[in-house]
Amino acid sequence: MVVALILGWWLVAASRAQQLPRPSLSLHPRQGVSLGDNVTLRCHLPRLPAWVWLYREGRWSYAKYSDKKQDTTEFSFLSTSREHAGTYSCQYQLSESEDISVMSDPVELVLTGAELVSRGNLVVAVVRDWAAVLIFGLGVFFVIDARSLWIRRDESLGGEGIEWL
Repeated sequence: MVVALILGWWLVAASRAQQLPRPSLSLHPRQGVSLGDNVTLRCHLPRLPAWVWLYREGRWSYAKYSDKKQDTTEFSFLSTSREHAGTYSCQYQLSESEDISVMSDPVELVLTGAELVSRGNLVVAVVRDWAAVLIFGLGVFFVIDARSLWIRRDESLGGEGIEWL
């Protein structure tokens, strides 16, 4: 009996979700997005008013309310970073009911220049570390060399030398 009730509830919920038309998601600009560029994701809604959810990599990221005047809800990223790259989709729920749409088809936000920045940071870190090792090594060399020069100078002047700690 309980299994039949749960199955019936699930079928009703699934049929309601299928009754709502699927939203569509678009990316602006569509391609050639570099790190630091502005990007807008537009979820196009077939029915209004509704709450709109934007998902990144299948996880809820943002929510907005869309009234009867707008059939598109925009989610904008100013100055994109590597964290914004990924696969996005949207979904909506009509405000006057509990009906929830199915997810839109996904769109992929690919950022150009992300590879160059990460490699560039690696090169800078390696060069900086090698420079520090080189400077330290030269410093040790000059201290040891200067010490031996002072000892030789004192011995050439007829001194007995200096005791070094």
